[in-house]
Amino acid sequence: MRRSVMLLGIAILLAGAPAWRAAACEGLEVVFEDKFADDAGGWPLKDNVEVKDGSFVFKLPPDDMQSDLNVTFTVHDADICSETVWPTGDQPILGAGLLFWGEDNRTYFQFGVLNNGKYWIARKQDGKWLGTIAANVDSPAINKAPGAANTLRVKTVGNSVTFFINGTKVRELRGQAPKTGWRFGLSGDNFDKAKEAKVIFKTVKVTN
Repeated sequence: MRRSVMLLGIAILLAGAPAWRAAACEGLEVVFEDKFADDAGGWPLKDNVEVKDGSFVFKLPPDDMQSDLNVTFTVHDADICSETVWPTGDQPILGAGLLFWGEDNRTYFQFGVLNNGKYWIARKQDGKWLGTIAANVDSPAINKAPGAANTLRVKTVGNSVTFFINGTKVRELRGQAPKTGWRFGLSGDNFDKAKEAKVIFKTVKVTN
């Protein structure tokens, strides 16, 4: 009887766990973790980036995309997770993304979700987008409501990458990883041609 009660309690606890815990990175060693309590996490601070009080915020002009690669950590194989939260109230089409296999601010891969329930995977090389590997793919795993949170996860092993949204595996990919260590980062997209917007991240964690 006591064991049954204990198991029931554990089940209730897991059911109420936040998406971040349910979809957490699985690596044994934590390489990097940032909950954005301050701006000491190694993110380049630009006019359009604000890091404080538990949030990393891209402040985006109309029809704009911004990216930010972490400059203090280099990884090889890695499991990268980040929680993003859509703004509340009326909002344009927004995109929140994870960057991986980054060589510099002009060369990286991008995995992102949109607040209309779609995701994409793309590659940028020397400042030019080479192509979109997955373009506007519908996924029921994406939380679309204003104020809703989504956990993005990218797991790399050699030249293989697996993509997750809120713990749901959505795609696998084979590609050419950098020969040396690479960097990870965040991106924000505002697709409205008239209004400013914000894209908000609450956490980043990297394990291997």
